[in-house]
Amino acid sequence: MAIDALQAGGYRIIEIWISGQERPRGPLGSIASLASRRERRARRILAKAGVPVRTIARPWAAGLDRALDAAGPFDILVCAGSYIIFPQAFLDRLQGRAVNLHPALLPHYRGPLPIHAMLIDGMADRYGGMTLHALTGEIDGGPIIGQRRVALGDHGSARQWQAAVLAAMKPLLADDLGAYLAGRREAEPQVAGSGSYHSARDVPLHAGPDQTVERITRYLAAAPKIQRHALAVVPDRGRLRRFVVRGGVEVMGPVTGEAPVVSLRHVAFDAVDSRIRLRRLTRPERFLLKVRRRLADLVRR
Repeated sequence: MAIDALQAGGYRIIEIWISGQERPRGPLGSIASLASRRERRARRILAKAGVPVRTIARPWAAGLDRALDAAGPFDILVCAGSYIIFPQAFLDRLQGRAVNLHPALLPHYRGPLPIHAMLIDGMADRYGGMTLHALTGEIDGGPIIGQRRVALGDHGSARQWQAAVLAAMKPLLADDLGAYLAGRREAEPQVAGSGSYHSARDVPLHAGPDQTVERITRYLAAAPKIQRHALAVVPDRGRLRRFVVRGGVEVMGPVTGEAPVVSLRHVAFDAVDSRIRLRRLTRPERFLLKVRRRLADLVRR
């Protein structure tokens, strides 16, 4: 969608940079690529852009410098969905010619999982949207060029809302970025100390003993909007085990200090503030849900 948004805005894409590891040349590289469904899909999308694709490998600083040295002349580096933290030395070389698209209304919900965090926190109506900002050494902290608010309540489902958030890239790139490059718009600095930052550790996509009952309840309510299945991760017989769960939280009483108990139908463990029990989703139930989803997709088509 970022590629489509740039092309719809009248920009010419010189090169596309992606993060990852270079595949070995020859048969081994071809086999590895074929084995990854996600990579095959990504390659098809990238091929439609009709421009060279360059892989940026770790260490990021050296990989970015090599890519910049090899790239031809360009006006602006547009970043979308990247987990690379750009070194300040690299940004200094670009002299302000780098921007980022972030799916939240900055300065709120900085970090790598803003969509997930907003849904779990119930803040998708208040802070849902897309922000275009200049890249700086601070994660998602650069001056804001433009924003589009996209509230969850204005859309029929979480999936439709997420699609609308991504679609907001088009007006931001066509109008706001165009005005910024032409000198008709100034980027507005974010207020120091305002907003919020959520690291990946702050947004665990599972229920676990290190969480409160309130957080687990909010996670289970939001999980169908962000994952195929809700998960519980608990220590069991000396190792961490993942269980697919469904439904709500059954509070059994105060914290007991006892080890988790896993049965065919339930997982019981101490949360931070209570002993709780979650219902497991069995394999037959998961199979039936999968069949229902497939049938629903066929009906929609």
